[in-house]
Amino acid sequence: MNPRPLILVVGGDALTERVCAELTATTGHEVRIVWPISAHPDAALIAAGVAEAASLLALADDDALNLVVALRARVLNRNIRIVLRQFNPLLGTKVEQNVSDCTALSPAAHSAATFAGAALDAGCFFALRFPAEDGPLLGFTQTSGAQLDAAGTTVLETEHRLGLRILALGERLDPPAGAMIAAEDAVVAFGPIVEHTDHHRGRSAHAAGPANGRRSARLDLKFFAVGWERLNPVLRVFMLAAAGFFCYEFTFFHFVLHKTWTAASFYVVETMTNVGFGETTVTTRGPLVTGGAIAAMLGGIVFTSIFIGYVSSALTRAQWMALQGMRRISARGHVVICGGGKIGSAVINLLTAAGKRVVVIESNPDASLVRRARDRNVDLLTGDAQRDDALDLCDIPHASALLALTDNDAINVEIALGARARRPDIPLVVRMDNDAFADAVSEIFGIAAFSPSALTAPALAGLSRFPGTRGRVRYAGEDHTISQRSQTAQPEKPPADVCIPLCVWRNGQQIPIREFGQMKPYDELLFAVPLAQFRTAN
Repeated sequence: MNPRPLILVVGGDALTERVCAELTATTGHEVRIVWPISAHPDAALIAAGVAEAASLLALADDDALNLVVALRARVLNRNIRIVLRQFNPLLGTKVEQNVSDCTALSPAAHSAATFAGAALDAGCFFALRFPAEDGPLLGFTQTSGAQLDAAGTTVLETEHRLGLRILALGERLDPPAGAMIAAEDAVVAFGPIVEHTDHHRGRSAHAAGPANGRRSARLDLKFFAVGWERLNPVLRVFMLAAAGFFCYEFTFFHFVLHKTWTAASFYVVETMTNVGFGETTVTTRGPLVTGGAIAAMLGGIVFTSIFIGYVSSALTRAQWMALQGMRRISARGHVVICGGGKIGSAVINLLTAAGKRVVVIESNPDASLVRRARDRNVDLLTGDAQRDDALDLCDIPHASALLALTDNDAINVEIALGARARRPDIPLVVRMDNDAFADAVSEIFGIAAFSPSALTAPALAGLSRFPGTRGRVRYAGEDHTISQRSQTAQPEKPPADVCIPLCVWRNGQQIPIREFGQMKPYDELLFAVPLAQFRTAN
């Protein structure tokens, strides 16, 4: 018999491939893939060795199939550990409560924490909710001593002041409490996600002072210039022609018919709106004057008709856009989310819980998203975020971030670049399933790109052997597995040789800790383990 534990993996998509890659990157176990599989999986599971398996990962993209496979595996092997992929987190929670030694994980909910964290803090590269999926949002953030306002202070002083856990200074892992922080030091910190709004404050800082007043005037002129350039070309020509015609008629009434300035203006408007100006004696003034009067009246008909037609078209278009849920949003500090699928909906929940106003663009919103649009902090636009008019309605210049979360990598990049064209400094977060594409986008455009599969696969792989695994992060040049452990009446350090304590949950409060000796009975512990231990010790 093979003494190594057997792990069965049921699934056949990209997530399954990533999970298998994670499992085979470490030793000490055997991995078998069971796929394809039917709604009656007993024969396939028995052939794969379910009776001797230590764990089963049900990772198909069908919640019902995963549940069937998991329950049949438990019938065939009462001691098998089950890891369940469930798109519906409520169903997953109920399964966990009723099936022993079973963990259900929603890829959408798991990855949404990182997307939301990156939207609130551009330095966040991994986030999670602790101690459970309804807990506060905590994250790992790459920052600097200057940004933390920690230059010249010690690690311990900064941790106490900010309620964070400093995990790295440059390439120095878990620096001692007395280590000094310099302004230029690269710092990796862990703790509650706090929104950074420096770019916002910079936009509203022109309230006083003559220099700021001049800058504001220049911005206003630039705003009108940009608005003129973005007008419909036909409308621009019409407006210029109407202005020129007004000048012609004004000259005719003032200089030819000798009307006063105000009377000339009145006659111009009357002629353009009522066809004629009641001045019959003009026919006795000669053919040139009579021809000028005729041109004024005919021009009035033409321009009035064009104007009425344009207004009617604009009203019809506005009505159609309103029926489609498209309307202009005026907001400050809001987050624009393009794509309201499972990940987008989970991100909406996290951001609104953090007090953010959210503007969602989704072409085919489901019923739950429509219901959410009735909330005070959620605005739903039913349209295509690829279209310029959809982005124009979202008040991009005053948004705090934009997230492109559709299931198409190229569309997400297009949306992000469209937002950047409207505001070059807007923080952008995109969903990218292709790793090579994501790396290129991050390198060339400086856009934060995350893959839901890449965020979820390490957690699923770890859960097959180590209950409590929450994910994996890389900082200071080393990979770390993040795990959670419930303490009993006698708190104990995790069994790994090298562990880094992060925080505990105690009496409804998250508390950073530096030493495992700071634990108390019944604490919920979160800690990091260098991944190298798993690759060498197993």
